[in-house]
Amino acid sequence: MTRNIRILGALLSIAVTAVGILWWTSPASYPFGAADRVKVSLTHLLEHDVTGPVTVAAGVVGLAVIFGPGPLVRAGAVAELLFFGVVLSDAGIMSLFAYGLAILGPVAMLGVVVMAAARGRAFGLVGIAALAVLGVADAITGFGALSLVGRYLGNIARDFASFGGRLGWTLANATACAVWAVIAMRAFRTGEPPRWIRPESAGRWGRVATIGAALCPLPYALYRLTWLTPWPTDSDATGPLRADTRLQGLLLAFAALAGAVLTLGLISRWGEVFPRWVPIVHGRPVPVRLPVIAGGAVAGICCLASPGLVVDSVLRGRPGALLLWPYPLWGALLATAVLAYWLRRRAASEGSRGPCPVGDDVRP
Repeated sequence: MTRNIRILGALLSIAVTAVGILWWTSPASYPFGAADRVKVSLTHLLEHDVTGPVTVAAGVVGLAVIFGPGPLVRAGAVAELLFFGVVLSDAGIMSLFAYGLAILGPVAMLGVVVMAAARGRAFGLVGIAALAVLGVADAITGFGALSLVGRYLGNIARDFASFGGRLGWTLANATACAVWAVIAMRAFRTGEPPRWIRPESAGRWGRVATIGAALCPLPYALYRLTWLTPWPTDSDATGPLRADTRLQGLLLAFAALAGAVLTLGLISRWGEVFPRWVPIVHGRPVPVRLPVIAGGAVAGICCLASPGLVVDSVLRGRPGALLLWPYPLWGALLATAVLAYWLRRRAASEGSRGPCPVGDDVRP
């Protein structure tokens, strides 16, 4: 393990120890417990007099093991991952991700269309023309599309402002979990790799895992698309949903569908070579780290959201929530798919493994 990683782990452990002392000695600073507005977590079952000292212990243990020998670091990293990934985790991290993607996704698509139009690409010019027609139609009919988007963004901004401090703790915990995940991977990266992670094997089980992971967000997409119908699910409204709420459902469904499509890129040619419609970089190899980091982050988010969802579904007697939001299965399958992608691409970049083992459709 490198010196920089050890220093990062030490700094994190010091910060965790300080936070634990703060929670332990100042109940008003504790963001969780029975008063927590986020119920899809384990922490709303734990008060400061429990979580505070346990968090202090996690920080002290982290300091004790980070500079120790390999076996001690591996054991300590697993313990820290269990603490930050299970005890302090909550499903709020998925809400942050989903709403962020619902906002940034359309913006990114608009940017692609504009850049493609600037380069004379047909689909970019068609997209700009379509937006112009919609703008004129909106002005003529007085539908108020711009004000609709404004109301939607205002709703999101109010929600984030309302939960701002609480979501900050969610992000902090996710960061701590990510750091210990890196430390664990470095600590366990020793010895000859087993046969099952060789590229030729990864091509087989990776395809199955990728298809399974791509199917996981589809139930949620269908669930939110019902907001466009007269029979919306998960709504307490006595009358028809407002237009901005319907837009929210559409964008959330789009984010889930986009996630499914991007997941399939892990076993598709366009997941290794940028397709023609992508401005500037089309035809170039996709950097291996781009899908690995993005897919790994989503898999980690699913895993962090899993404990709280499982506990909440059990306590509420609603096991169907695990079918609608299959975070435990989704996280495991996506992590497996990303691992297989990385193993294949790494072998291909080294140029010493012969042809790609999963077929011509995914060769770079």
